[in-house]
Amino acid sequence: MKYFSLRILCVLSLLLGIQTAGLASAEDASQAVPANLTTEQFPGHSFTFLNLPADQQSVGYKIFTPAQAEQGDQSSPINFSEHFAKEATVSKVIPDPATKEYLVYLTVNDTGEELAEHTRHGQLSSLVLISDLINAKEQFMGKTIYPKTRNLSGSDDVTTPILIGSAVTVVDVVASSQAQKPISLVVSVNGKNAILPIAYSWTNISAENWSSTPAWQEDLFLQNPRTTLGWSSATWENIEKASVIENMTKDQVLLSWGKPNRAENNGTAWIYGSKKLNFSGNVVSSIEAIPETTPIETIK
Repeated sequence: MKYFSLRILCVLSLLLGIQTAGLASAEDASQAVPANLTTEQFPGHSFTFLNLPADQQSVGYKIFTPAQAEQGDQSSPINFSEHFAKEATVSKVIPDPATKEYLVYLTVNDTGEELAEHTRHGQLSSLVLISDLINAKEQFMGKTIYPKTRNLSGSDDVTTPILIGSAVTVVDVVASSQAQKPISLVVSVNGKNAILPIAYSWTNISAENWSSTPAWQEDLFLQNPRTTLGWSSATWENIEKASVIENMTKDQVLLSWGKPNRAENNGTAWIYGSKKLNFSGNVVSSIEAIPETTPIETIK
């Protein structure tokens, strides 16, 4: 009888272990590195049209019938705004070697409407990958996160100031109105809702700008950086004042000043307007004043 009881306990322990392992695997899956899709990998994947501002639609985010797109007729694009939030699946992608762009064919899921759109910079940034929305909601919904910004977009276009790396709670995850940050984390700050736009994967961003880390890490920490990074209180004071001094690391500079206008000397010098930061390894070795030049687009 004792032997039989021991066998039951062993079986129960084994089943419990399998169940626990399954839960751990599920948690690991929710934290998995997002799938970064190049345009060639779009066929078979479903997307949602973003609610892009009119000025962005006018500079290139235009949809056509397949016949119009194939003939190069861009005189009568389909009303983009009528497709906001609609879901579509990519059926095929045709490359254009001359321009290094692509013609992407889509089928609207609920109506069967056939559409076509040309890529810009090799990507189709008017859409958000539905799996990115699903995975972002699974990972962040109800969680405390720590944004890498001093300001969040509030209701009625009112900016909500916060401390960099301060705690906020995610209360919703929705499609955004930004092409390169196509997901909005709706967060609660002091009882009010605000928006943190993120890219969950690198899918909406040209492949040459991809990083080995998940795209969302550019915009938030998962843990309190003031307790996990081990930086001094003086360093955090400089970051909050948007100040950069010698011996700060690249990560600290990025939090304080954001991405540089450009990098020189194989990344050992970063240019911010009239300032040049020289790095020795990972830390600022000197700061130079340089003449103002014609503004250059921020590197991505």
